[in-house]
Amino acid sequence: MLATAATVVAPPGPVAADQVSDLRAQAAQIAHDLVLEQLQIGTYQQQYEVDTARVQRDAPEIGSTESHIAADIARVGRDRQRLQSEAVSAYVNLDPEVASAAGLFENQKEAPTKAEYEKVASGDIALTIDALRTDENGLRAERVTLVQQEARDQATTEQEATLTGDARRTEAQLASKQSQITGELAVAVAQQQAAQAAAAAAAVRAAEAKAAAAAARNAQAASTTTSAPPQGGVVTVSLADPTLPPFLQCVLQKESGGNYAAVSPDGTYMGGFQFSQATWNQAAQLAGMPQLVNVPPNEASPAAQDDLAIALYNADGQQPWNDSCRTA
Repeated sequence: MLATAATVVAPPGPVAADQVSDLRAQAAQIAHDLVLEQLQIGTYQQQYEVDTARVQRDAPEIGSTESHIAADIARVGRDRQRLQSEAVSAYVNLDPEVASAAGLFENQKEAPTKAEYEKVASGDIALTIDALRTDENGLRAERVTLVQQEARDQATTEQEATLTGDARRTEAQLASKQSQITGELAVAVAQQQAAQAAAAAAAVRAAEAKAAAAAARNAQAASTTTSAPPQGGVVTVSLADPTLPPFLQCVLQKESGGNYAAVSPDGTYMGGFQFSQATWNQAAQLAGMPQLVNVPPNEASPAAQDDLAIALYNADGQQPWNDSCRTA
């Protein structure tokens, strides 16, 4: 009698599988975006450092420009003071009592000296005014350059700081989303595994129930084919299982009286064919039924005991059993 081994395959739920696949795809996309964002942050940070270094290099130049401006302011002040002194000196040295146009010089003899004086005085004043205007123009140009340079530096650093801040906020949002998706993925995988385990357990229970029912039917059939021994001790057997060779049919009756649950007094031999545990394990391997290894023979179904007895008989013949059923 050959036993049928049921292979239990628990199909995963399509909804759970789709959810897990979607979450894994989202997690992969977020991880990709997060890497790109971190690279962008690195670029912004590098540019910010370059701009900061340029601002630092500009700082001495700005300081030098400010020093030049301070020197120009001082020079303009000195020019103004000089011009003021010359004007005041010219006014102070003018004789207010002289009514003629001669001014500081009263007669014609002094006319050349007067002309020379006016020429020198006018030239000095013109040079002073020109120098003053040049210094003022230079001062204004330097101030404009300084303001423009400071504005550019400030705008650049503010822009880089803004871009870096935006990138870091995006990075934080992606990291938060990644954490959320990872959590949802873990929950979905756990639910999927739980559903698969439950389906597998249910299938196993169904298979066990089916095997138990078959064992009960076989036990009932065996009990109805074995009559009680008469007073003389002779056992009358109705052999109802045509799959067992005649030798094994004899062994079944000689060893246990057809009782598949029999156990020897010392507990060494068990089942209808009185297997030892070691011989039973070998027979299970021979029969291609490793799931029966280390299962007590008397606890296996009658069909399984028949299958292992046939496998052992086909491999070793009558050798494993030392009883009156063996032929010379």
